[in-house]
Amino acid sequence: MKIKNFIPSFITSLNLFCGCIATVFAFQGEVKYAVILIIIAAILDFLDGFSARMLKTVSNFGKQLDSLADIISFGMAPATLMYNLVVNHSVFSGIWSFSTFLIVIFAALRLAKYNIDSNQTNEFSGLPTPAMAIFILSIAWYVDTENNCVTQLICNKYFFAGLIIFVSVLMVSKIKLFSLKFKEFSFKKNIWQIIFLILSIVLLIIFKIIGIAFIIILYLALSLLKNMFNKNKIE
Repeated sequence: MKIKNFIPSFITSLNLFCGCIATVFAFQGEVKYAVILIIIAAILDFLDGFSARMLKTVSNFGKQLDSLADIISFGMAPATLMYNLVVNHSVFSGIWSFSTFLIVIFAALRLAKYNIDSNQTNEFSGLPTPAMAIFILSIAWYVDTENNCVTQLICNKYFFAGLIIFVSVLMVSKIKLFSLKFKEFSFKKNIWQIIFLILSIVLLIIFKIIGIAFIIILYLALSLLKNMFNKNKIE
């Protein structure tokens, strides 16, 4: 077999490796290292699919391996970050501290749903796990580095519980979200991705790390706007 056939799977394996180490760092309270590794995993997650398409080596094996890696990198690692936050800031006590790992369960459900749904190519049904992970890591980083009224709000047990439920349900929801991948070199066919990219940069400049959380909210808002636009266009 040609070496190029193994390149996407090798990149996916690196994604999985980063997710494993990120989980260890998160358990040890090394939030920044965990966040950086999850971001690297997200980049690798993009590159494995991109390389598979470029090299024309897309396969069911690669798809399954990608999902298995994502459960760790974008399920277990972010959930562990949230668990660390719960413990360090006494958000919950006792068995309720483990409620953060509901994120892993719903991430697995979302990935299983994605694998058997052939319609999720140009758009997603529910929030993709990498997007969920990025949303969580921005919050974890912010709470770890800041101490203000926003931090206190995030660490409020009711707000925090709502946050866990929000991201969990959103992953398995039927909300149609456009794909962030640029599959063709066409401005018209990538207009929503381009708008999203420009506004995301603006949010990062204004709000810095917590701006990442706003970017995910922007992603949801633009997707809903796109759905409304397409519906009106059909009618």
